[in-house]
Amino acid sequence: PEVGNINLNSLLELKDFGKIYIMLGINELGYDFNNTIAKYEALVDLIRDTLPDALIYIQANLHVTKSRAESDAIYNNENINKFNSAVSSISDNQDIFYLDVNVIFDDENGDLNPEYTSDDTHVLGKHYLDWCDWLATKAIIK
Repeated sequence: PEVGNINLNSLLELKDFGKIYIMLGINELGYDFNNTIAKYEALVDLIRDTLPDALIYIQANLHVTKSRAESDAIYNNENINKFNSAVSSISDNQDIFYLDVNVIFDDENGDLNPEYTSDDTHVLGKHYLDWCDWLATKAIIK
């Protein structure tokens, strides 16, 4: 069904979602770190309060290639890892789970493998199915 213009609170109340996947924060790396993490926690709390039986999957932000990481003071893997570490602590491994898909897209040095990107930052759409298949192996049945 078409959702149209709707805010998150209303969207969450439309249906009893069983699983919610979140990947946010990469664009906020240049902002106040603690404030961004607090907003992330508030979002998870909102989802938990609205849908207490839903499983929440917090996904790590994807790394960038080595060349991007070495040339960008904000969007680099050190900052991404710091952010990912902070949001991973929100998980409780009971109802909120942290998933790090970087394991399938990184090279041996922990950087986004250049073969998966054309801009040193975003994974090419042709690899989304690999991502979905990987997520399916992480499903929790409750």
